[in-house]
Amino acid sequence: MPYATPQDLIDRLGTREAAMISDRAGLGQPDLAVLADALAVAQDEVNSYVGRRYYLPLSDGNGPLATAPSVLQRLTIDIARYRQTGTEIMETETIRNRYKDAVRMLEQIAEGKISLGDLQLAGAGRPAAVGGITAARTGSKVFGDHSGML
Repeated sequence: MPYATPQDLIDRLGTREAAMISDRAGLGQPDLAVLADALAVAQDEVNSYVGRRYYLPLSDGNGPLATAPSVLQRLTIDIARYRQTGTEIMETETIRNRYKDAVRMLEQIAEGKISLGDLQLAGAGRPAAVGGITAARTGSKVFGDHSGML
């Protein structure tokens, strides 16, 4: 489930700004493929924080959520917008501040200081599981009662 779609970004920022951050062909309109890629990268960044607190994909205990909490949509759009600036598109103080605010909020979500709403998300309050294998090797004692070592 994407947290935000290209149309969500266009609705939030407007067609003109969406075109400014995505129109590499110079057609004067938003490039939906570029926006989708930017949103996917931003969602990965959001998940790097949210995944510390909640199991991913987000679930209400009855299966994956059909739609993401609106706060994640907003944060994903703000991060995508910021990440699309810096080459030909000027980064403004407003864009930078919204990005910094988004990261601060994500840190608070990861720490459990901010909830993702009234949803009862699977794994809420526990860190997300990480895979891996633990191995241990046992062997004989090096030192014992009869080793003669003091």
